[in-house]
Amino acid sequence: MQSIGERFEEARKRKGISLREAAEATKIRSDFLGNIEQNKFNFDLPEIYKRGFLKNYARYLKLDPENILTDYSAHLLSKSRSNPKGAELFGSMDVNGASTEAGDNQHEEPSYGRISANTPAGDAEEEEPNFEDESDRIFYIKAGLVAVGTLALVVVIFGLIKAILGSGDDSVIETPDLRDPAAITESIESTEASNPASTEESISLIASGNVYVLVKQRNDNQELFRKTLSGGETVTLAKSGPVDILFTAGENLVIVNPAGEKLRPKGEGTAKISIP
Repeated sequence: MQSIGERFEEARKRKGISLREAAEATKIRSDFLGNIEQNKFNFDLPEIYKRGFLKNYARYLKLDPENILTDYSAHLLSKSRSNPKGAELFGSMDVNGASTEAGDNQHEEPSYGRISANTPAGDAEEEEPNFEDESDRIFYIKAGLVAVGTLALVVVIFGLIKAILGSGDDSVIETPDLRDPAAITESIESTEASNPASTEESISLIASGNVYVLVKQRNDNQELFRKTLSGGETVTLAKSGPVDILFTAGENLVIVNPAGEKLRPKGEGTAKISIP
């Protein structure tokens, strides 16, 4: 039957892994791993750390950790039985006479890793350090940082796209840099005024191209219209009193006043005019 160390060494070599690679992956020093593979378990560390090393090394090499720990306990038990003095049980349990122990305790410093004979084995096992926690924590931190950076990049790209596509937004219309009032050319032509009463309190907006238009009634500040008109689109609005018309592309807009005259703003770009 193979020993514990032989099983570890065979599993590691079968996977083509060096001791240095195993040490980097398990966060266990390579000299400790070398001692384990040589069945030298008397290196100067507390017993609970030795069991933690065995458990984590077994997991790394895809061996059964419980079987390894069971065989390790059996190894320590057989070693203690072969010692006629019974000096050590499970690697660290003192069984000296009461008088000798009392005398030694006055001078000895506390020994790390000693397990009291009254301490249940299950309690010692529960305190076993998990050497995988630190590497897992680092992995999750890196993944979180990558996720936050990706989200920030998406937000920036979305903001740039919105800024590019939002050139016709309300903020352009309502900027304080608007020219007020914009000059209006003489009427282009007059519509037929067969029924003047029907057009007395209405205006029409005719778009020859894309133009964003905002129409507000001056006496009560009521918003009558707000929209981007496409080329060839016509809108007729009923009004009460003077109105202010704000637009982004005057070259693409024709306004029909209540008298039926077609007026075009003089100049290009964003401006505002008033219609009585």
